[in-house]
Amino acid sequence: MTERFLILGGARFHGLQLAELLAGAGKEVFVLNRGNYKPFYDHGIRLLKANRNDPGQMRSSLKGLNFDAVIDNNAYTPAQIEAVLDLLQGRCGHYIFTSTAAVYMALSSDHKLREDETQGVTDNAYSPMVRGYALNKLAAEETLRHKAQGLDYTILRLPNIFGAGDFLGKLSFFYYRIKDSGKVLLEKEVERFSLVFVKDAVRVMAAVIGNKECFGMTINVADPIAYTYEQFFSTVFGGFFFPNRMILLPAKDAWDAGYFLPLAWGPMIDTSLLQDVLDCIDFTPLSAWGKDSLEWELGNFGNRMKDPDFARTREYELTLIERFI
Repeated sequence: MTERFLILGGARFHGLQLAELLAGAGKEVFVLNRGNYKPFYDHGIRLLKANRNDPGQMRSSLKGLNFDAVIDNNAYTPAQIEAVLDLLQGRCGHYIFTSTAAVYMALSSDHKLREDETQGVTDNAYSPMVRGYALNKLAAEETLRHKAQGLDYTILRLPNIFGAGDFLGKLSFFYYRIKDSGKVLLEKEVERFSLVFVKDAVRVMAAVIGNKECFGMTINVADPIAYTYEQFFSTVFGGFFFPNRMILLPAKDAWDAGYFLPLAWGPMIDTSLLQDVLDCIDFTPLSAWGKDSLEWELGNFGNRMKDPDFARTREYELTLIERFI
């Protein structure tokens, strides 16, 4: 009998690529989202159109359906976890929750953080733009552990995901920052950070599905290599980038001034557990995907320098650079 999988989200980026990978492998794949970004799917993927925060829509969309695995890519709060667990009780074989490395609440770290190093982190100084998101994800993890009630589950913690399909345009953001004035403002405390290429993240998710070695586990998912700013930017931007274009500012000074980067870089995370349970996964070097991913963003986002909001933010950033250098 064909395995049946449900992806909560699946409209863009890694959720969509996971759906396409599973469908291409002959699985019966459903995605549940509001249909705002992708109202039609190829490869036989079936869209269940619903707002996950509307209990009535969820019950109607999922009525009569059982799943071998559910991959939850867009739960952000404990309430969302509780609601889906109640709805799918007895109808889901394996529940996979996509969490985030932000739960470590660490701007940077002097070692690669293990999965058990989230204890006592809630009082750590962390970007005000990311703090609420991180705390909610951490609480959602705890809710899943306490409410699973015999359900096989896996929690995957991912750092920043890059690659073709990234609708946030993280690489193009920095490209146009450098192109505009030759300088980019970065947080001084970050020495090395973890990241993951989208195709690697998707392959890990596919390998985790139904894998008994992963049941009840919380697993960091990242490229085993931790990168410095210079390694990252020089690899992605090539000769377009020079180290003297980085302006390093203490994070708290930037936050107090009202400036926030569009992503939290850190921390480094330990992936030894991932390698133990999935030793078949080889990660793609940054040099093999960085430039191609930038090209995809530049071809799909247009010239961000023409965006009024981007321009206004840039003017403020330049003022900060002049103030602190």
